[in-house]
Amino acid sequence: MKINVIKNEAKELVLEFETSDFSIPDLIAGELLKNEDVEFAGVAKDHPETGKPTLNLKTDKKKAQDVLEKALKSIDDEFEDLQGQLAKAK
Repeated sequence: MKINVIKNEAKELVLEFETSDFSIPDLIAGELLKNEDVEFAGVAKDHPETGKPTLNLKTDKKKAQDVLEKALKSIDDEFEDLQGQLAKAK
């Protein structure tokens, strides 16, 4: 999945996803909202059929990109844990 960086400032980041599916952007936004340094994290789409989801992130003190990377690492860790549990269930 391709991602376009629309805005990349110290405390604000806007990413556009080349898909019509909200699943991944929503997952990332949900993880971002767990971080106390996040002022705002949300997903928007111009039009349900033609628009592309955009992830908007605003932080208070830390760099937006650092906060995003931490959220992505956390999501990755959760999926690795899930894979491990599923492997044990076989």
